[in-house]
Amino acid sequence: LKAIGAEARAELEELWGQRIFLELWVKVKEGWRDREDWLRSLGYE
Repeated sequence: LKAIGAEARAELEELWGQRIFLELWVKVKEGWRDREDWLRSLGYE
C-alpha cells in the first residue's frame, strides 16, 4: 500500500506541478476471497 501511494503521489505531483498530500483508505468486504466474480472484476483469475 505504501508503494502504491508513493507512486500515485509522485505521478500527481508531476502532473499538477505541486506537492500533493495523498491519503489512502482500504475497505475490506466480508467474504471477499470467496467471491470469484468480484475477484475477476479486479483482474484476478
